[in-house]
Amino acid sequence: MRISDETAWKLLTAAGAFGASYATKALLQKSWRGVTGKKPPTNPAAAETAWSEALIWTAAASLSAGLASLVAKRQAAKLKAGPVPTLH
Repeated sequence: MRISDETAWKLLTAAGAFGASYATKALLQKSWRGVTGKKPPTNPAAAETAWSEALIWTAAASLSAGLASLVAKRQAAKLKAGPVPTLH
């Protein structure tokens, strides 16, 4: 049984995204501790989290996640060596 190109692409990008998100989270938390000397906020929306920390953490996490996703998809496209479908 042969899987479709779209299914292969989805599986490849899902595996890449999982690995990238795990590595990104660990790197982001380690970087936060190195820069601030504190643990990263576990809930940026909590009242006890300062606005500045909540905003910086959210921006850093969002940027990191977006970049990791892009890198994972580009690597998947390189491994697949064929046309990359447009997924919505």
